[in-house]
Amino acid sequence: MRAVYLLLGAFILLSVFFARWYLCAVRGICEVPAIIEVTAMIVIGLVVGFSVSWLLSEDAFRVLRGSLGGLQKEKALLHEQLRLLEKENQSARRHVAEWQQEGKLLSQVKKVTEPLLAEARRQVDLLEDELKATQRRYESLKAESDTIRSTADQLRAELDAQRAREASLRAEIDEFGSKIRPETHKPQAVRAHSRFTPSSWQTRDDLTKISGIGPKIQKQLNEMGIYTYRQIAAFTPEEIERVAASLKVFRGRIGRDNWIGQAAALSIK
Repeated sequence: MRAVYLLLGAFILLSVFFARWYLCAVRGICEVPAIIEVTAMIVIGLVVGFSVSWLLSEDAFRVLRGSLGGLQKEKALLHEQLRLLEKENQSARRHVAEWQQEGKLLSQVKKVTEPLLAEARRQVDLLEDELKATQRRYESLKAESDTIRSTADQLRAELDAQRAREASLRAEIDEFGSKIRPETHKPQAVRAHSRFTPSSWQTRDDLTKISGIGPKIQKQLNEMGIYTYRQIAAFTPEEIERVAASLKVFRGRIGRDNWIGQAAALSIK
């Protein structure tokens, strides 16, 4: 607004200057009232022209004023958005700094954990290899156990058949002896003996050939009246309990070492 007043003042001064020059130099009339009148007419013409121009462009000025108001509002909004963006930018910079710090820490942790991870992977590979080897060994032992169990069942069946045959032969021998023995002769008292006591037809076997029986255990078995493979092959669960208690070994050892199966196999050789 101040610039408008300055321009208006400058225009009035120029109007006075040119009016005086025109009246004095051109017309030869250097009177003050005439100069004032000419100057006033120029100013009035200016005002009238400005008023007409204003009236003609009032709508345009209103549009421009509205646009200016809208632009000012947009400017204020942009300033607010700019302030928010600067605030977010500061927050983002702070987060970036924190992330960079975390990245450095993670890099340090990675340097420390990479050797440990490699060692752990190596241990896992070793354990997997051991597991595979153990699995193969287990399958082999299972197959061997199944074979031994099948062999033991066959030997047990053969042993039962031999026992039945032995009982039949003993019955025939007793019947034949009773026929040739005089009726007046009184039989002597038969000395009772355990089935673990070897009879005249039994011989002492080398029990140390059975895996799990050493000289000391063989001596203890002989003291219990166990001398042959057949006696061990005929063990019942109760006899296994009694023998294990006498030898002071755990019951599972006889089954684990498969004394019965080994004795049955040795007895038929």
